[in-house]
Amino acid sequence: MENEMKTPKNGEELRKLSRKNPSLAFKFLSNNNDAWNEIAKNDPFDSADTLEEFEPEEAGGLLLSLPVDISIKIFESLRPRAIIEIVQNLSSDIVEQIFSEMDTEDVVDVFERSTVDEAEDLLEILNKSTKLVINKRLAYPRNSVGRLMSEEVAKISTGLTVKEALEELKSLHSSVEDIVYVYSVDKNNILSGVLSFREIVFANESELIENVMISNPIYINPSSDQEEAARLIKQYELLALPVVDKNNKLIGQATISTALDVIQTEIAEDFSQSFGAGAEETIFTPLQKSIKLRLPWIAVNMGLAFIVSWLIAQFDETIANDALLAALMPVVALVGGNSGAQSLAIVIRALARNDISDARVMEVIGKQSLIGIINGIFIGLFSFILLTVSGLNSYSLALSISVFGNIFIGNLFGSSIPLILKKLGFDPALASNIFLTLITDIVGFAGFLGIALLLI
Repeated sequence: MENEMKTPKNGEELRKLSRKNPSLAFKFLSNNNDAWNEIAKNDPFDSADTLEEFEPEEAGGLLLSLPVDISIKIFESLRPRAIIEIVQNLSSDIVEQIFSEMDTEDVVDVFERSTVDEAEDLLEILNKSTKLVINKRLAYPRNSVGRLMSEEVAKISTGLTVKEALEELKSLHSSVEDIVYVYSVDKNNILSGVLSFREIVFANESELIENVMISNPIYINPSSDQEEAARLIKQYELLALPVVDKNNKLIGQATISTALDVIQTEIAEDFSQSFGAGAEETIFTPLQKSIKLRLPWIAVNMGLAFIVSWLIAQFDETIANDALLAALMPVVALVGGNSGAQSLAIVIRALARNDISDARVMEVIGKQSLIGIINGIFIGLFSFILLTVSGLNSYSLALSISVFGNIFIGNLFGSSIPLILKKLGFDPALASNIFLTLITDIVGFAGFLGIALLLI
């Protein structure tokens, strides 16, 4: 088994070895350049994952040992932060050559994940033409379609026959790597229609393209949010979405692979933001930036915790006289928080999918609140029976009422908070969990202690 690990035969085996023993994997690649070349050529994605397990200097040296075309494919498969760290160990000439050959959208992604200083250093390396292209892309708003679109599109002139169109497409073989859709444009490059490559191949050669294509296709502007592009691609089951400027001139396309990346990124960002972590933070984010992104929300959380503590302090005599109340308090807060988190997750997911229209807002809140009422009744009864059977009859009514109320409140606010944030123009996932926890803690602790004071 050890010998097999020392001599990986493909990218997957190499990746597994690098994650288990990076030093052994690096030693193997350093001493077996032919094997490294072969694996990198056949498995660029796994090779990229492997390089990310090494120190940037080590990864840079291994990349330099590969032909440029293979290095470029691996670079395009690396995470942006890994690219930034690796290029710092390469000569300016090599970096400029690689970046000029990479897909523009991949280079833009690197710049988006760079600090201001890192971006400036990279721009100085690039040649004038590449720099102009990158600056043009970066001029679009952050998270816009213009930053992620591919400018490589297959387009043909309006008025051609199918036979003429096929001949024209043959000339695009070297300039367009992936032909998903073929776009029909007039002499001014204005989009007039779209059709799949399959439709062209199987159409009658004498048929006019305008009779085969879909006229007035769905399109998007470069300044639109990337989430909108992903939504349209999903909604209409597209493989790509044409991007046009304000004059309807075709300037690029957003592909389904890009849409999947956007969806994956947004889900990760929403999850992070709901807990107060920065949307753009990853494991590769520099230490200083991670602290800067997290610290404000930790401070907010601390402030909110003091509010909860102050409320509890108002019942200090009640707690001092009956210590068991302190033991039961977390139960009320916990069930309310967990129940609310369920509604929170459902609503945030629905908002991400654009499933909630303005007309349905109250319906959504009402349904989640009703779920809270029904679940609250069952869990409240369960807690009443449990304490009664345990011989804690004096606490059972107070706990059951509090549990019922907090589950209802948790569901009510769990569904309301993201909707309110969206209405105010904020990201619905923005620290929603922090605010929900505050509310369920206040209602849970204060409600339980208040009811206990009246009933016990």
